[in-house]
Amino acid sequence: MTDGGRFVALGPGHLQSLMAIEQHSFASPWSEEDFLYLFADRSALCLGLMHTGELVAYALGYCDGRDFHLASLAVESESRRRGYASRLLQQIILQAQRRGADRCTLEVRAANRAALMLYDKTGFRSLEVRTAHYSGPRDDGIIMGRSIEIL
Repeated sequence: MTDGGRFVALGPGHLQSLMAIEQHSFASPWSEEDFLYLFADRSALCLGLMHTGELVAYALGYCDGRDFHLASLAVESESRRRGYASRLLQQIILQAQRRGADRCTLEVRAANRAALMLYDKTGFRSLEVRTAHYSGPRDDGIIMGRSIEIL
């Protein structure tokens, strides 16, 4: 990356940094156990973005045959609007493609306008709306998907 950032495979050694970003990014954050479960899953892709020696963003998902599901993507608040999310999304999709995936799905809160704009600009389209899917605060969930055959 031109700004000194680099992609890293995430594991238990990144848990403290992951939890800090997670808790500041989501109304219903994942637990440490959720992250540890994903790290142990052979189908999982756990990718981080390091900048000046610190974890500033992460993307997590899993492959299931030709499908890749992006389970979570977050950027620490001080590092937002620098293009990190776009780069991370592109890189994790590329890794999923290398594992044989040709489709990507994700779920996002309807109120998360920044995420919806990112996903829309990177080729995702709405597939389904799950009414009142989220609580704390109550919100609809939007299932989005895209082909990843050509990046």
